[in-house]
Amino acid sequence: MNIENRSMLVRIMPRINTEYREDAKKKIIDAALDVAAEEGWGALTLEAISRKVGVTKGAFYSYFESSGTLMQDVLIAMIRRLRDHFLAALSGDDDIHAVLESLGDFIFLQPKPFVPIFIQAIAGMPKDPVFLEKISALFDENAILIVDALARYQKNGQIPEDVDLKDATRAIYCMTMGLGLFTHVLKKDARLARQAWISSVERILLLDRKGKSGKQ
Repeated sequence: MNIENRSMLVRIMPRINTEYREDAKKKIIDAALDVAAEEGWGALTLEAISRKVGVTKGAFYSYFESSGTLMQDVLIAMIRRLRDHFLAALSGDDDIHAVLESLGDFIFLQPKPFVPIFIQAIAGMPKDPVFLEKISALFDENAILIVDALARYQKNGQIPEDVDLKDATRAIYCMTMGLGLFTHVLKKDARLARQAWISSVERILLLDRKGKSGKQ
């Protein structure tokens, strides 16, 4: 190998190693999310994740400082996955009532619900101030994105101008967590909770319910 080729290899290898490392971390986190969705947050152990992803427990420490760091990264990934689904729904259908119907299905009726798992995860996480600050910042970032997504429904007249979208988003956040806990943790009727969520969001956003169609 000549000097020029060796120099090129030296420049390329760190990038390849970084890309491989990030890809491996993503696969581990995705496997952990699957375990959490299928069995609950309490079942999320290194043993369960290693069985899912097909690596030894020792391999985790090549990518994460500790099991606690892995769990924190999984929780952050879960929050982002929930946010991305909400934003995709809000940026899709032009009828906000149809959007709420779809989101109601996602929150309450899907076989592998992430909302209650998120509640379990937050409750069980060590109260690390640095991590909690990171979660708080992520929530604030998500709220801004959701407000921006709701703004198009305000511009087209479906949400009245006098609705404060920031306050409305905070209220919807809190209600979603409460009803998610009510349904999935306390095992209450998911369809009733879904309808209560949709009706409450409509009231928070002061939506016109005349002529509304969709499943109840």
